[in-house]
Amino acid sequence: MACLGVALRADTLIFKNGDELTGTLVRADAKGCVFASKMASDVTAPWDNIRELRTTTTFVVVTKGGEVYRGTLLVENDSLVVSSATAPPAFLGAPDVLMVVDPKTYTKEVLAHPRLWQSWRGQIVGGFSQVSATQSSTSYTTQLDLQRPVPKLSWLEQRSNTLLHFNGTYGKLSQPHTPTVRTSIFTAGLEQDQDISKRLFLFANTRFDHNDAQGLQLQQAYGGGIGWKVKTTSDTQLALRADLHWTRQRFLSTVNNNFLASSVTETLRQMLHKVIWTQSISITPSITHGVAYQMSGISAWAMPVYHSLSLNFTVVDAYLNNPQPGFLKNSLQYSTGLQINLH
Repeated sequence: MACLGVALRADTLIFKNGDELTGTLVRADAKGCVFASKMASDVTAPWDNIRELRTTTTFVVVTKGGEVYRGTLLVENDSLVVSSATAPPAFLGAPDVLMVVDPKTYTKEVLAHPRLWQSWRGQIVGGFSQVSATQSSTSYTTQLDLQRPVPKLSWLEQRSNTLLHFNGTYGKLSQPHTPTVRTSIFTAGLEQDQDISKRLFLFANTRFDHNDAQGLQLQQAYGGGIGWKVKTTSDTQLALRADLHWTRQRFLSTVNNNFLASSVTETLRQMLHKVIWTQSISITPSITHGVAYQMSGISAWAMPVYHSLSLNFTVVDAYLNNPQPGFLKNSLQYSTGLQINLH
């Protein structure tokens, strides 16, 4: 009897060739639907291949015009009927549907506005090494890359996105009768994106850099610009950004610089089988202080180890054309550590 009850509550999908699946409707839009069944797992089917779809539970239907309907669904060819006990049936065309989701997803992911500490995803990386001998050394590396898209579901049209980045290295080398050598490098950035179309977005950002290896006490940058999502798939996210920002440099000496600059940045996240490759390259010419141009790049590989735990390898390169006298212009870092993935 329990099996019979489950069967009676199951949704039904019938293809035009006569094949039939029972299971659960996951979601749908103007192109087609995603249907989960025990026999075929998740199936993505365009409306052109579907003869009939019936649901036994309530769904929320949002049209391209912004109307919202709730009820059970009956789809026959390109006609969709939403039936509810509290309202007359609504007759819609399948191409007019923006999304079909279950009520819980609609309330939690579509209508909700996450608080500052909610809906973050990305990765946190930490590494550590220590040597105790005639020479004693300690080093730490930390990397944090988080983003908070709204809405969070990747298949919904994105409205905004918040990006948070931090990369830090600290090290200390000491031995008897010699001065202690310290290494201190960090980069921190915050960006807020606002989508103006499916591909284009505006953004405001700020960035802070400190690098003892270049004599840079602190560099601050505040600005904004426009971005282009070149490619967005489940395996590849490629974007270009161009901005204009004000920069203030303060070196370990008394030298301070204030100037206007611009940046062109390319970011890529690529899934290679189970390995995730993230990469970013930025070129920053100075507009009002020509000698102060910069370039930077980061490339990281994450190989899964267990569930949300991965092994991370990162290369960071920073070129500063006007370091403090006596310091090299280029700073290159290699690090490895454990990565925790947040979903």
